[in-house]
Amino acid sequence: MDPRERFSQAADDYAKYRPDYPDELVVACAEYAGLQPGSPVVDIGCGTGISTRRFAGHGYALTGVEPNAAMLEKACEAGQASYKEGDAANTGLPNDCCELIICAQALHWFDLDDCAGEWRRILKSPSTGSGQNAACAAFWNYRRDDGWQGEYEKLLLEWSDEYGDVRKAVDGGQDNSAWVKNSPLCADVSEREFENSQRMDYAALLGRANSSSYVIHGVKDRPGFEKALKVLFDKHQQGGVVSFRYRTYLLLWRFIDQ
Repeated sequence: MDPRERFSQAADDYAKYRPDYPDELVVACAEYAGLQPGSPVVDIGCGTGISTRRFAGHGYALTGVEPNAAMLEKACEAGQASYKEGDAANTGLPNDCCELIICAQALHWFDLDDCAGEWRRILKSPSTGSGQNAACAAFWNYRRDDGWQGEYEKLLLEWSDEYGDVRKAVDGGQDNSAWVKNSPLCADVSEREFENSQRMDYAALLGRANSSSYVIHGVKDRPGFEKALKVLFDKHQQGGVVSFRYRTYLLLWRFIDQ
């Protein structure tokens, strides 16, 4: 399936149940790119706008770009930023329009050989004055697989026909971070990590699972999967909730000759 269409059926659950990002991550990106209040930032592959709104909440001028109509509709409903249809290689944005490009939970879907020219085009260049530190930031909430979440990992492997392949693409070194680290187009590469978590009741845990494309498209026996998930939740819940923990990985870089 075209990656741009994989999340159409998951848009509602994605908007409600996907985790946000730590404020510390926004601060790290802003410091790296030298952002000032009102600085223009473009969120490519913005989905339902979770990351877009997080950065907008820190006082930056955000434009979210998203190719999937269902996800874009949810982003527009939530507001707090400007949103437009477009994809990573064809944003439809003007030249020199932003000081920072962000990609939340999305970079692994892109062909960076196709995207690099477009991103360099829309980033401000040093000749504009404010483009001296223009940069890109990609980040992911990687689910921790220790504790009870190790059992959740096994559940996904058992019930989803697609999970193993998608997990390899995202976590197996093929998430395009290697492209950034090795490309002669990129400089000043930096990596950071942050702690992140969600507290969820069963309805939220089910929604979190259903926000994943490998559950929407990979689980054939939905009643069986939901029964197994409920058993896992009941085993580990405390006070009616479980804590879902992540490590949030941030990759920062600049393109040369901006």
